[in-house]
Amino acid sequence: MSEDLSKATDFQSALMAATAGGVWDDLGWLSMADIQQMASDLHKVLQQSGLFPSEPVLISIGGRAEDIAKILAVIGAGGVAVPFHRKSHHNTRAYLENSTRARFVLSTPNLKKRSPPELKKISEVMPPQRPLLDGAAMITYTSGSTGKPKGAVLSRDRISAKLQTIRESIDMETEPFFVVPLQLQFSFGQWATFLPLMREGVVHITEQFSANWANQIIRDKPVTHFAAVPTMLRLMLEGERVERHMHILTGGEAVNSKLSSALFKRWPNASIHGIYGLTETGTCDLFRCDKIDLPSNDSLGYPARHIQVKTDPVTSELLINTPFAMLGYLDMPELTDETICGDWIRTGDIAEINEDGGVNLRGRIKDLINRGGNKVAPIEVEAVFADHPDIKAVLVTGVPDPKFGESIHMLVVPRNAEALTKQALIDWAKDRTEQFKLPDVVHYGEELPLGPTGKADRTALRHSIIGRSA
Repeated sequence: MSEDLSKATDFQSALMAATAGGVWDDLGWLSMADIQQMASDLHKVLQQSGLFPSEPVLISIGGRAEDIAKILAVIGAGGVAVPFHRKSHHNTRAYLENSTRARFVLSTPNLKKRSPPELKKISEVMPPQRPLLDGAAMITYTSGSTGKPKGAVLSRDRISAKLQTIRESIDMETEPFFVVPLQLQFSFGQWATFLPLMREGVVHITEQFSANWANQIIRDKPVTHFAAVPTMLRLMLEGERVERHMHILTGGEAVNSKLSSALFKRWPNASIHGIYGLTETGTCDLFRCDKIDLPSNDSLGYPARHIQVKTDPVTSELLINTPFAMLGYLDMPELTDETICGDWIRTGDIAEINEDGGVNLRGRIKDLINRGGNKVAPIEVEAVFADHPDIKAVLVTGVPDPKFGESIHMLVVPRNAEALTKQALIDWAKDRTEQFKLPDVVHYGEELPLGPTGKADRTALRHSIIGRSA
């Protein structure tokens, strides 16, 4: 990292030093002073429990102000924060426990009222020494095309420097008022929460997004920034016109001109910031700002300061050069080497770079389904339903969807002629995987589509479904 980036204000220290601001959640208000005190108390508990430097700590989160205190405490105590949603499937949690070898988990014991977070010891076995975790602040897990979640190890220095450049890119003033219906296990939720609090602002968070919740806050409060994935924005297109000047920050999928136009009908004075980035790159690599009086396009945006882009001359895959990149995937050195090639990170997206430097998305090399901002690996869904006793074969793909961006379509080949209803399949699978990974549409057939090599052809299935709906 270049010298000027290394001098960025440390984000954990800045959050602990903020003298104003705070968080509104579903229980009410918690000031930064209260969050800082909670973090200091937890810091002491962690040290007394024998936390070692750079040791991973699992953090159960769920749209609560206390979640921020947990993360600050772990990082402040020299540990590495590993956030996961409190409603995560038990298989997901077991995977995180096994892959991180964490000895401790921080959770909120009482969900109905304010209560100090609780530290629980879940293992007596010390995790191995991992040089990769030296200087790390967080491990953020992302879905992979193999279906196996990957733990992106994020440096404390690089997170701090990246937050500084995001602030510059969206021209954020002091004491902003943010609405953030995003969770802290995702990089978008992390920076959209930390950054305004570092600027002594106010952040509204919630465990469960609803359009009514967001609309009421935007109508009644002095909102300056609204951070949401496009799926949330699509649910808010109907309603009264709001003249307030505010910034809409959105990412997770490309914001097309149709969506921008619809948003301007509700919020004509808004600035819409379309943001593209990966957890692996440190997030927020490309920015596009739309305003009602400026022509909109469908590009991903333009590289932020310190970011370089190019495309692979053979595959047209978008490659990103950034000083804010992850340190690597936890305990996955081969996959790290495949993703970080010299100074460039492979995105898995096929793109075209315009003469003016803007980047247009043309497709995706990887098979990940982007459903409402959640990345879902088809192979992971297939693995669940392949265990169903009445299913002979199964194939999953993503199909464009006006509400979610992409929806999950599953083709099932039954073992016998007896019908397998979608509801019966969902009921069978809901205790075996996350809710957002369940298929939206189930198709039935006598065989799977095959490609030239004889393998099941996911692309052919996708094209067939799109063709039938045209």
